[in-house]
Amino acid sequence: MRFKILIVVLLCAVTHLAAQQLYTDTFKLQDMNQTVDADALLLDMIAAQTAELYANDSTADTLTYADLMRLDSIAREVAYLDSLRTANEALEIEQIIVENPTIEVEKSLVKDAEEDRRDVLRAIRDMKTPWRKEATLMLQITQNYVTRNWYQGGSSSFAGLGIAKGQINYITDRFTWENTGEWRIGGSTVSADSLHKVNTTDDLFRVYSKANLKVVPKLFASFSVELETRLLPTYKSNSMQLKSAPFSPLRFNAAIGLDYKPVKNLSISVSPLSYKVIHVSDTVRVLVTDYGLEPGQKTQHNIGSSVRIEYLWKPVREVSIESKFYMYTNYRHVELDLEVNCDFIINRFMSARLMLHPRYDTSVIMEGDTHAKIQFRELLSIGFAHKFR
Repeated sequence: MRFKILIVVLLCAVTHLAAQQLYTDTFKLQDMNQTVDADALLLDMIAAQTAELYANDSTADTLTYADLMRLDSIAREVAYLDSLRTANEALEIEQIIVENPTIEVEKSLVKDAEEDRRDVLRAIRDMKTPWRKEATLMLQITQNYVTRNWYQGGSSSFAGLGIAKGQINYITDRFTWENTGEWRIGGSTVSADSLHKVNTTDDLFRVYSKANLKVVPKLFASFSVELETRLLPTYKSNSMQLKSAPFSPLRFNAAIGLDYKPVKNLSISVSPLSYKVIHVSDTVRVLVTDYGLEPGQKTQHNIGSSVRIEYLWKPVREVSIESKFYMYTNYRHVELDLEVNCDFIINRFMSARLMLHPRYDTSVIMEGDTHAKIQFRELLSIGFAHKFR
């Protein structure tokens, strides 16, 4: 009898151990299924890239899965890039492209995914610091040659445009500080102008700074300052009369108000209190009335209100449209200024730009006119362009 009881106890123990092992194996299998989950693999891969990027930086260890999930949409394309790379290396894609041009589609996908991969690494790097830095350099030229006996007439010309723009921003959840510096310089040769070999077609030096403090979601208390001037002399055609000169004019604006950001890359600033200064250093050779000043006046101070709207739209990867609208009034005169820059990326170092710049200022009445008129400037150019980050 005791022997039978012992056998029953042993059988129960074996059955319990087997059930426990099956229970453990089941959870191991579930853990294995979780491990091979695509999202988990993707996050592990990004974490590995982070560790590789900051191998000697302890801050990388503080990155959480919640942080990495913000990059999920881009990270999916990173995984797709790695799969394409593996396939392309195995098939020696360069040789296949020569034999089958349709593979070019795959090659373009690899290029796009590679750019997304750089965006992921840059976003991970930006998570370590609130500072954001970016610079853009553009050099564009236009050339036209006409012989003296050309049947349609005309004249030879050469034009160049250089643009240097940089941004240094400090961004946190409650406070942002945006700083932008820009210098545009352009010139052209005009055979019809006998007094000047080169005429300045564009000359602008501008510094803009804005500090925002969050009041409620998407709404910020804002303070901004802007300095704008010219650095080179500009002459009227076939005349020694200056249209502008270094620091003539010089404009300074300071504004306090609210900044509303309903969506990404859109800023609507309304400033009920705005201070504006216009200064002309050379009042002898520069006609001050072209800038809203009275004859003999060197500096003008104005207090009024202003509105500034800035929007950056990228309908596709290769097209970027940046628009800036500015309105100021001192309750006697109104100034409206709209600048639209369309950049079309050709490749990593080449781009084309279309600029449209209408302007209206009721305080500026040109010689011979009885009232203010709309001013307009347009530019289409192509050349070198590169962005530094």
